[in-house]
Parts: sequence; C-alpha cells; structure tokens
Amino acid sequence: MRRSLFFSALACSVLTLAVPAFAQDRTGTWEISPFAGGYFGGRLYGNYTVPFSSGTATNVRFLEPDDDLAYGARLAYNIARHFGFEVDWTSSRADLRSPDFFGSSPRNLKVGRLRQNVYEANALFNFGRRRVIGYVGIGAGSAVEKRDIAGINPAASGRFTANLSVGGKFFFVPRVGLRLDARYRAIDLRPDGDGSSCDHDSFCSDRRGRWSYNEEVTGGLIFAF
Repeated sequence: MRRSLFFSALACSVLTLAVPAFAQDRTGTWEISPFAGGYFGGRLYGNYTVPFSSGTATNVRFLEPDDDLAYGARLAYNIARHFGFEVDWTSSRADLRSPDFFGSSPRNLKVGRLRQNVYEANALFNFGRRRVIGYVGIGAGSAVEKRDIAGINPAASGRFTANLSVGGKFFFVPRVGLRLDARYRAIDLRPDGDGSSCDHDSFCSDRRGRWSYNEEVTGGLIFAF
C-alpha cells in the first residue's frame, strides 16, 4: 500500500511541476544518467530446498527478496519534443528469505542471495517544457538472474521482462539536472517461454506463479549534449 501511494504521489508531483515551465525543444539531444535508489523485490515462486536449524525443509513454494539497493545507468535520445528512446542497465543484489516455512520451522529465514542485472530498451513519452520535463515510459528487455541458495550456485539465466515507468527531469542549467524515476517491472519465470510451466512447475503452473513483480525508485544526475 505504501509503495502504491509513493508511486501515485511521484506521478502527481511530476504532472504538477511540468505545467508552469517554459518552452524548450530538446529534439536531437542525447542524455546520460547514472542513478541509484531502492529495489523492492517481488515473490519468486518455485519448489526450493532450503536449510534451517533442525534439518532441511523441502517443497518451499516461494522466496521473497529483501528490499535493497539498485543502481545503473541510462542512455537516451530525444527523437522528437514529446518522444524519446533509451537503453539502460540496472543491477541489484538482495537477500532471499522464505516466509513459506511451516510448523516449527523459522519464518523469514535468510536462505540465499539474488543477483539481478536488467537490460532494457524503453520508449519515453515526454511532456512539460524547458527546466521541468515529465515522462511516462514503457519498455522490455532481459533480466539476468542468479540465485545462490544454500550454497548452491546455479548458472545465471536471462528472462523476458517488461516495465512501466513514470518520472521527471529537473534541469538546473540547460545541460545538467536531476532525474527521478519510478518503475514497475514484471519478469517471466518460465524457463523456455512456451507457456507450459515455470521454474519447478509443480508449484507454479498457475498464472500468478509464472511472473515475478518488483519496483524501483531511483534518482541521479542527468547530462544532456
């Protein structure tokens, strides 16, 4: 609930600030933006074997990544005043916990780490003028995930991902400013994309289990040229 309120407040702030700004056309310009912020992990469905103090638990149906740091960089090109295109890389590394234990087993036990690198291409629809520019975006790409659970290091695997974003660019001077971005991302957990199953399909053959959802709120400097 708090995340939804934050995303709504950010979107309203961008819309409000964009209205009174002055005209400036940034068509044909490039923008580079390194960034950092918060990663808010989504549930990972599966059939995991994880350790706990009295032995080993099997058939744990899902794991949840902790909230953690996200960082990366974006490169954008303004094709027209109201439309741009960008590519980006986002990295995060979060603890994995299992709230799915049962009986006398401990809850929210740390059972491993999740390393995620996301590579995306996004279409940005800009509004506003000169010093304050708001945008909404839609994009897709690949999320390369590596899950280290109970000391087992599986190979990293790339999965289809799609995102929706909203944000704002606030220029202190014509070529340097601050960019804020809120992003909601869906990651396809199916190993082969054929729609028949996902990781450990005995526990996630339903529609909900085929996708993992997470959010990011980030900010950083933006350099235009």
